[in-house]
Amino acid sequence: MFGLYIHIPYCRSKCRYCDFYSTPCPDGVPEAYIDALCREMDRFSPCGSTPLRPDTLYFGGGTPSLLTPAQAARLIRAAGPAPGAEITLEANPETVTPERLAAFRRAGVNRLSLGIQTARDDSLARLGRRHTAAQSRRALGMAVQAGFTDISGDLMLALPAYTMAELDETIALLAESGCTHISGYLLKIEPNTVFGKRPPEALPGDDAAAGFYLVAGAKLGNLR
Repeated sequence: MFGLYIHIPYCRSKCRYCDFYSTPCPDGVPEAYIDALCREMDRFSPCGSTPLRPDTLYFGGGTPSLLTPAQAARLIRAAGPAPGAEITLEANPETVTPERLAAFRRAGVNRLSLGIQTARDDSLARLGRRHTAAQSRRALGMAVQAGFTDISGDLMLALPAYTMAELDETIALLAESGCTHISGYLLKIEPNTVFGKRPPEALPGDDAAAGFYLVAGAKLGNLR
């Protein structure tokens, strides 16, 4: 198995907890970056311009859904994935429309990973996320309507002032809106982030955070 990860390091704004490399780019992904990625894939291909033939291709970020569908199609062609390859695009709910999602499908994307995080608007705002819970629901619905049958949703645990009620609401939003996979992970305070420099109030302690993680695992297991 051969997996290829392509980093799209552009965001409209940076979340307060994010330690991944990214840079603000409100106008979308520069074409020069797409050119550079294509040159790199050509350089590392086995025989010059021969496609790489990955079994999985993953667009992460940053905010890969800031790509235009045409840019995504160009990168997929350059990678030359194997027949039946899983091709995943990470997306933020506020960046998608029915037309864009349908165009990503036509470009070859067959798996969508949506950064939902939580069903509480106050928590989303505290994290520096640009979307609302209502936008999350709409984005998941649009993904289903666009024909995606493999939809992943992110679930962030142990946020400031976190409760079991918030966990239950978020799992319900994800499970009832078409997700076929849910990724749960704990909020981690990294030193070079806004939260690292100014930690938020009411963060759960280590034991409480571990409790949320274990409960989330049990609840998600019961969804099978």
